[in-house]
Amino acid sequence: MELKIVKYSIDDFVIDLKEASGVLNRLCSKRSIKWQVTGIIQQSDVIVIALDQCESLSADYFFAEINKTSVESIEEEIKSHWQSNIYLMGTIKLTDREYVGLFRREH
Repeated sequence: MELKIVKYSIDDFVIDLKEASGVLNRLCSKRSIKWQVTGIIQQSDVIVIALDQCESLSADYFFAEINKTSVESIEEEIKSHWQSNIYLMGTIKLTDREYVGLFRREH
């Protein structure tokens, strides 16, 4: 098994969430070795994503804005996604009021 580290700049998310999602999915699935996200952490304006080698990919990933303002509304959003086999992997803080989530959608 191998571990791969991927780094993004906050600017990648501000410019185009769809493209950032596409880059991550291509990295995970379009090569002979398949990868799955095992962790995400933000350090200032750099996002670090840990990928672990896997046998076959049964999910895809996407970044999406989180527009909720309270803990309760965030909990409801997580539960709603969970019912559709979509799991929140972690969050990215763009500004004091803007957040992006990394989600995993099961196939």
